[in-house]
Amino acid sequence: MSTAVQVRSSFLTDVGRVRERNEDACFAGDHVFAVADGLGGHRAGEVASDLALGSVRALDQTEPRAAAKGVAEAVRKGNRAVHDRAETDDSLRGMGTTMTAVVISGNTAFIAHVGDSRCYLIRGGAITQLSRDHTLVARMVSEGRLTPEQAEAHPQRSVLTRALGADKEVDVDESRFSLIDGDRLLLCSDGLTGMLGDDEIRDFATGGSDLDEICRRLIDAANERGGQDNITVVLIDVSDPAHPGAKPHRARPSGVRRRFPWRLLVWLLILGALIGGGYGGVKAWANRSYYVGLDGDHVAIYRGLPISFAGVHLSHVQEQTQIKEADVAEYFRPRLVDGIRFPSLVKARDFLATIPPTPAALQRLHPSPSPKPSVKASAK
Repeated sequence: MSTAVQVRSSFLTDVGRVRERNEDACFAGDHVFAVADGLGGHRAGEVASDLALGSVRALDQTEPRAAAKGVAEAVRKGNRAVHDRAETDDSLRGMGTTMTAVVISGNTAFIAHVGDSRCYLIRGGAITQLSRDHTLVARMVSEGRLTPEQAEAHPQRSVLTRALGADKEVDVDESRFSLIDGDRLLLCSDGLTGMLGDDEIRDFATGGSDLDEICRRLIDAANERGGQDNITVVLIDVSDPAHPGAKPHRARPSGVRRRFPWRLLVWLLILGALIGGGYGGVKAWANRSYYVGLDGDHVAIYRGLPISFAGVHLSHVQEQTQIKEADVAEYFRPRLVDGIRFPSLVKARDFLATIPPTPAALQRLHPSPSPKPSVKASAK
């Protein structure tokens, strides 16, 4: 009969340097740990990740063996909660979330996973990804259509092929592995892995025994690289009964950042431009910016700002695209309605390739190769 390992853990979550709010959610309990990365814009992503996490969090109130048996079903329950809530609230329609959950029972870790958040094992100085990314590029790599190196730089590397909330039912990846003394587990959202490579994550994650400090260093490093998304890290240290670990300690979520008053700044700048140069000055200033938004039922690149002043629009369509609104993932459309700003036309053009498509559009753009019929199958 195997003995139960002991664990201590820490977690930290941060909004990053680009997003206005944190749509990630995480949990570190006695034997249940999880990361969820919400999708949907506005407050929908926050609602989705919190809803999905609720059923997983509840497992920590049960004994470890029961929690291990129920973790996959808890993820499915979270999926139904997100889907049903979106169906009854138009403001949340199209929301979704990833989920990577781990339950430790005895000397075994049980994983339930959907999406592109990750679970890593760090053992003996080596790092191994235990979860499988449910993304377009991961599928293309498995089909031999991309190399892993090409996938890292692919413009659609963040497009998910599976997430909680998209459908009433969801396939959940389930796996288990044995733990030994000295193992360290790391759960994280793609805000970390999108900024740091696996070797860099390993170097930070093996840099000492203070889990709070390691979490902080990982998030600081991701922010220094640009902090393009919310960043969440959960670290778990494993020890055997012969070498009991220290009392579990938790890191608090990093301080909530006050949202910068961009709209107020814009209005003040407009007022200043009017005083200094009238409408012509405002228009000249606005024309220094670009944004991606909707023009009728198509996506377009605009020059100017996605606002109007005194009944006058401060933007015009710079370039039309062939991307239809109906082909854009539903959770992403509100961002296009608001307008996504860029400092240059080149950056706006580059962004077009990263707009997530609907599953139907994805299939049209990247159809799965049909299996070739065998001689036996084609024989009459």
